[in-house]
Amino acid sequence: MIPSLRALRRTVLVTASSSLLAVGGLVALTAPAASAAPAAATGGNGANLPYAEVQAENSATNGTVIGPSYAQGQLADEASYRKAVTLQGSGKYVTFTTPVATNSIDFRYSIPDTSGGSVYHAPLSLYVDGVKQSDFDLTNAYSWYYGSYPFTNSPGSNPHHFYDEVHRLLPKTYQAGTTFKLQVDPGDTASSYTIDFADFEQVGAALPQPAGSVSVTSQGADASGAQDSTAAFNAAIRAAGSGGTVWIPPGTYKIPGHIAVNNVTVAGAGMWYSTVTGAAPGFYGNSAPSPSTDVHLKNFAIFGDVQERNDSAQVNGIGGAMSDSTVSDLWIEHDKVGAWLDGPMDKLTLSGLRIRDTTADGINFHGGVTNSTVTNSDIRNTGDDGIATWADSSLGADANDTISNNTVQTQILANGIAIYGGHDNTVSGNLVKDTGLTQGGGIHVGQRFTSTPVGRTDIKDNTLIRDGSLDPNWQFGVGALWFDGSQGAINGPVNVSNALIEQSPYEAVQWVEGTVSGVNLDNVTIAGTGTFALQEQTGGAAKFSNVTATGVGASSPVYSCEGGNFSVTDGGGNSGIGGTPYCGPWPAPHFPGYPAESVTATPSALHFGSVATGATSDAQTVTVANPTGSAAAVTSVAAAGDFAQTNTCGSSIPAKGSCTVSVTFKPTASGARTGTLTVKAGGATDTVALDGTGTAPGPVLAATPGGLSFASTVVGQSAGAQTVKVTNSGTAAATVSGVSVTGDYSQTNNCSSVAAGGSCTVNVTFKPTAAGSRKGTLTVDSDANNGPVTVALSGSGIGATTNLAAGRPASASSSNNPYVASNITDSDASSYWESQNGSFPQWAQVDLGTGYKVGRITLKLPPATAWNTRNETLSVRTSTDGSNFTTVVPSKAYTFDPNANQNTVSIALPGSTARYVRVDITANTGWNAGQLSDFEVFPSS
Repeated sequence: MIPSLRALRRTVLVTASSSLLAVGGLVALTAPAASAAPAAATGGNGANLPYAEVQAENSATNGTVIGPSYAQGQLADEASYRKAVTLQGSGKYVTFTTPVATNSIDFRYSIPDTSGGSVYHAPLSLYVDGVKQSDFDLTNAYSWYYGSYPFTNSPGSNPHHFYDEVHRLLPKTYQAGTTFKLQVDPGDTASSYTIDFADFEQVGAALPQPAGSVSVTSQGADASGAQDSTAAFNAAIRAAGSGGTVWIPPGTYKIPGHIAVNNVTVAGAGMWYSTVTGAAPGFYGNSAPSPSTDVHLKNFAIFGDVQERNDSAQVNGIGGAMSDSTVSDLWIEHDKVGAWLDGPMDKLTLSGLRIRDTTADGINFHGGVTNSTVTNSDIRNTGDDGIATWADSSLGADANDTISNNTVQTQILANGIAIYGGHDNTVSGNLVKDTGLTQGGGIHVGQRFTSTPVGRTDIKDNTLIRDGSLDPNWQFGVGALWFDGSQGAINGPVNVSNALIEQSPYEAVQWVEGTVSGVNLDNVTIAGTGTFALQEQTGGAAKFSNVTATGVGASSPVYSCEGGNFSVTDGGGNSGIGGTPYCGPWPAPHFPGYPAESVTATPSALHFGSVATGATSDAQTVTVANPTGSAAAVTSVAAAGDFAQTNTCGSSIPAKGSCTVSVTFKPTASGARTGTLTVKAGGATDTVALDGTGTAPGPVLAATPGGLSFASTVVGQSAGAQTVKVTNSGTAAATVSGVSVTGDYSQTNNCSSVAAGGSCTVNVTFKPTAAGSRKGTLTVDSDANNGPVTVALSGSGIGATTNLAAGRPASASSSNNPYVASNITDSDASSYWESQNGSFPQWAQVDLGTGYKVGRITLKLPPATAWNTRNETLSVRTSTDGSNFTTVVPSKAYTFDPNANQNTVSIALPGSTARYVRVDITANTGWNAGQLSDFEVFPSS
């Protein structure tokens, strides 16, 4: 935005929050008649990205994991997932393991600013599979801004925009499983390095020169980047002529300013190969009202050197006006704006863009931009809105525009996607996450910045994760999805459908300023908020249908002090948004947990053991799970090496669904054989390592599983038997000479001989002789040519002093919040459960997870002397199924004395088998409720 309009965004009336808090009538939904629960919203998957992203905090490191944090001005707040790793001091490292074959790396980092804000460079060491590579050159040049809009590079208050990125095309392809270590070596001079994530991509070969095109080098362009190539580019455009094609060969070309384009195609060898760089390089169409036409820009990178926010400067990657044109597969970085298009103009398509590390917007359709599209693009770390349509009334309405299937994240200021005025615009299929870090949210519709009226706007099939923040001026949260009518009433309609809103730091959906009507929420799933599900702060009207909210942080799911000024129509199918709205001081947020985000394949490795060459092993199974709320398209499932696969995945894995991949091993040679199973689905790539050993023809035995793990078992008692299958994948029968076990294990078997292609079974039992970890080995000796077969055995013995209830689920007849039942198994003596006051009997119980012979329980109250001596009258009951209970200790008064027994009571049990242990409390002389701090259960000896 231009400075005068940006100032409007930053200005807030002092009276806003106080007037919004005025007590008024309450708005609540009345639950309709019971009906089938609506299907959860599936949202959108965003762009189809060619790289796999690995988070630093999930990688091997001896550095410091920071976050999660939603506090502005903190490094963690601007990191993806709100977490990162800081490396401070020589020898500190983070090691990324690539899940895919890769010949490139890109990582996001931050190094500290200097005290005066001067630019400096600092190396960081890279090791690939332990082998030192050339250092990365990192800089603070494009990060660290201060103060209020339009910001400054001079250190002061309100530091932000901490991160930058660096990338490298590697000289060869590294297979999945390769390690990339970023390490602080003695010569690495920054005082600290904070690493957010790394992207790994298999970059294809450079594209060839298009037939009939004019190469910029033929006109004198310098591919080394040393000399200014502006004149050569312009000469190539003239030589290509109207409708011609200009070719940018692999190389780096210095273009300090703009290249004017009209009725021309400019094509490169790919965004990793052909790079235009300079102080502020950009490709600009003619100015409206006579826009350029038939412009096609594709397959190159634009890397600027913009280090400030100056809204009067035209220092954008793409600019001007272009009708009937396309911009595709460009990488734009370190410009003010990736693409700022000033209308009127018509039918422009932007696709496959990577826009990163800008000082202002990623993409902005500014006034009178119609029938245009932004699709399948990746926008991150922008200094303002990620993607915006701004229907500036001086230029005309943005209309019939589509923002679809984009991934938008970490916008430092404002919103991921914003619609300022205009009509008949669509926002669909986008993934918007970790954005709205200050003064914004995920997706926004606003009658603001002198825009034309907000007309019909369709917001459908979008996913919003961790979007929104505490507005530093308003001092209340901005929603992940929010509507603002500050400069005129919004009548829309604004139709929001199939929206998945997860882990919002503050509210999920917000109405604020002016009058906002015509908002229709249909099939909206809200999963986790820091405060409210719905925050109604202004007059207007909305219709809610199939809106569900869970994991709401505030005491009520709805904030409203508007009373009848905000009218809600209940379309049915709603849940979790009813009851009495809250109207009062802003509550502190309770930040929600992390949602599942991507398709996973488990286990991460399969081991096939020894198989005769030419023979085929038994199949082993990989489960591909989609824990997200939307269907995941399956791109490919493939096995490499001496391995084959079949699968049930089809073309799509449903939301919360899974499929299976069956993998077999058929060695083509003797010795160790390795391979990979690669699953590409839902925009993620998962790799499973495969290995086995080829052996000469003859008997070849293998055991599955390769290890047995037994449930924790009371010392002297026996766990249920588990079975090992011994198979012969060889070409001749195997004679078994012996089967043996070590440790606290025993076995029976039918394995005297195993025919070729046949199998036998070994049943193993576990009877611990002592508490703690108990390990052993099953060994099958035979004449097989791959030697003895072994299976690792593990289990744990439970001693008489082991608390079976520690960390187990607990429940109660009632609770006096926050003194909930889970406090009795948290091993924290200061936390406690308290039942509803003034009502007996009450009960509390623990679920041990499986049946044990139980010998005693220990009940505790907080040991502080403030808890005076009291008697609680109680009995003990046990159950194996949670429904049918037997009284094992009759009712009796037990004294809890902070001095005599530290408020601790032990009760012997008869040693019967129980999974559920319950105490029924009928009286308490110290407080008119049931109370317990710890509920411990111990096995019988």
